Amino acid sequence: MRALPAALILAGAVVASAQPRRLVEASTPSFEEPWWRPRVPPHEPIPGTTGSTAEACGSCHVEIAAEWRASIHAAAWTDAQFQRELSKDPDVAWLCINCHTPATDQQAERIEPVLGESPRQARRSPNPDFDEAWQQEGITCLSCHWSEGGIAGPGRSSGAPHAVTPSEAFSSGEICLSCHQADARIEDSLVCHFTTGQEWEEAGRPATCPECHMPEVLRAVATGSPPRLSRRHTWPGSGIPKSSPAPEGFDEAMEGWIPGAAIRIEAAAPVAAGERAMARVVLAHQRAGHRVPSGDPERYLLVEVEVRTETASIAGGRMRIGQRWIWWPVAKKLDDDRLRPGEERTLEIPFQMPAEGATVHARLLHYRISPENAAWHGLEGYPTHRLVQEATQHLGSTSLPD
Repeated sequence: MRALPAALILAGAVVASAQPRRLVEASTPSFEEPWWRPRVPPHEPIPGTTGSTAEACGSCHVEIAAEWRASIHAAAWTDAQFQRELSKDPDVAWLCINCHTPATDQQAERIEPVLGESPRQARRSPNPDFDEAWQQEGITCLSCHWSEGGIAGPGRSSGAPHAVTPSEAFSSGEICLSCHQADARIEDSLVCHFTTGQEWEEAGRPATCPECHMPEVLRAVATGSPPRLSRRHTWPGSGIPKSSPAPEGFDEAMEGWIPGAAIRIEAAAPVAAGERAMARVVLAHQRAGHRVPSGDPERYLLVEVEVRTETASIAGGRMRIGQRWIWWPVAKKLDDDRLRPGEERTLEIPFQMPAEGATVHARLLHYRISPENAAWHGLEGYPTHRLVQEATQHLGSTSLPD
């Protein structure tokens, strides 16, 4: 099998930009993209805090830290798939690191890109303040909550031992866009293509990111503080963990999760035994404020349908929904049939109706990486997908005419 291309897919960004960023054809940096630099400056402890790591923040924000530990954000660095991607092209891997470990001191080197030059020409030097434990935490508290004036948050907090800087970026989702809208072509086969923010704009901004991805909860946000309305820090996304077994608390984080797409089997009028019948399974965009699936261009939905009698399988089919790319020698998107808000797709399976009727079984699966690509990366046992939904319906028959 031919080796998969060494195209680099940058999985996020940091710091805010309210406007979606479009595809950049230039191969030299503009430095306007936030993922060209770490979000948190070097060695800048915030007065009144117990440290910069999530572990330190969790000494007071116990429940929030527990939610974060079960999240995909906490696995941003340790994720085996991400580590395989990093190893493909070390000269430019620093672009990914700025997204997956967004604080300067989470990085073993300090990188200074050179204006007008390829990212391969960036100047590197050892980071004297490198914190390996912080690196392991991936996308951590300060990735979103750092600010020059203290800890940034959605509002003021009385009684906190550290300064709190209110920011509308939290309620608007602007912080999320800075991570989930990164679209650029650095080289022919070095492409970053995460367009959730653009998709959200095209959908008319139906809801902000936190409204869907961070449900409200009434609780004390810190030990000893009075209960108040805040948001959960679980971000279940597609519901696919990045390790097997899933991290402690992952199942609890999935409680109340509603997927962005759903399947239904359409009822059909009875058909005479021996005549042609049709099983119809509809895949519907259910509630997301962006296309489904979104994020990494390798993601796709798979609808599997089987038509059975009690003793045998008599028909079946599949429908794949997602992007299709070639990555080498020039990265190019060949197709994109992902569901827009309100869209539906129908899979039709023809079959000959048995006298006893037939049962339609349908499954909806969400894949983060195909089994073939996972095998190529050596990701044995890696959680590649999740069963989202199953549906079953019996289709009856009528007697054949005399």
